[in-house]
Amino acid sequence: MSKLWSRILRESGGVSYIAQQGIDLALYQERRFDLRALVQKNGSGQWAVSGIGARLAGSRSITTHVPRGGSIEDPEKLLQHAFGPQEARELMSKARSACVQLARQIETASGQSHGEMSMDLGVDVEGGLWFFEANAKPMKFDEPHIRKKSLERIFQYGSYLMRSPKQGKAGGA
Repeated sequence: MSKLWSRILRESGGVSYIAQQGIDLALYQERRFDLRALVQKNGSGQWAVSGIGARLAGSRSITTHVPRGGSIEDPEKLLQHAFGPQEARELMSKARSACVQLARQIETASGQSHGEMSMDLGVDVEGGLWFFEANAKPMKFDEPHIRKKSLERIFQYGSYLMRSPKQGKAGGA
């Protein structure tokens, strides 16, 4: 093990890195999938999940990225296949709750006001949720129902900001 660490230190040139443990992601037809959530502030200025989509890895691929062979899927279908209907509902509820909590914490820790962010989550074979990343300037979602809700929320939050006294710089929306 000491040889491994010596090699890592030598190869990294003293630059700090974060190493993430391997996660045994849930499968659908022997392909990994993850969840993509859009979290936005609503007309009350509170974080809310506008929608959750799923990305399924291409065959013999480890990435769910659509341009690299992944596909857009219904998260409930994938979760039901992997865990059954009851646990799928529970996982979707947990994912929604986790995304709102994460958005609050990211906003607090950053010290900046945000209006929206997207989050990538994994679900392991045991049904555990894993947070991969958040993006403060999310790409448009391809799912029509999420895109529609995102536009509604942008206008709702904009209206909220117009009615509210200035509380600092608002970004991300």
